[in-house]
Amino acid sequence: MHAARDARLDALMGAYNTHREALLRLAAKFLGCRARAEDVVQDAFVKMLESDLASNEPARYMFRVVRNLSIDRLRRQRLERNHGVEAEQEEQIRFEVSPERVLAGRESLDQLVGALNELPKRMRIVFDLSQIQGYTQRDVAKVIGTSPTMVNFLLRDTLSHCRARLGDI
Repeated sequence: MHAARDARLDALMGAYNTHREALLRLAAKFLGCRARAEDVVQDAFVKMLESDLASNEPARYMFRVVRNLSIDRLRRQRLERNHGVEAEQEEQIRFEVSPERVLAGRESLDQLVGALNELPKRMRIVFDLSQIQGYTQRDVAKVIGTSPTMVNFLLRDTLSHCRARLGDI
């Protein structure tokens, strides 16, 4: 197990070291900025390290990840540039705090807590870990000692119950 992981890490490191400049050029071609390109290449490498996917061609996979992340970053930049001011103004209007808004929020929260309290403890734990604390379904499965598929079903049923009780979360 460790030998396979070490071999995978060596292959990734080798591909990264060998192709780093080409990866930077690719990302810079999309983004027009070497600093942003360096961020994308580093993000791609970290993403690949964290990934469970094994690839027989880590260099090809790395180029694909850099390309995809560059495109994502470019889209995000364009969206921010095109909608930055409008979105900021809408955000301010949408989140203005009024007494009515506070009261409605508290009532919704009370209804949600009531709906959750109707459920078995295990379903409440799954909801808390995934929706409140931000755990992945895989991590929730490890915590409660079940499969990620079962966590998915429990979460689906929990959210369905809450939607039925509240109308829509």
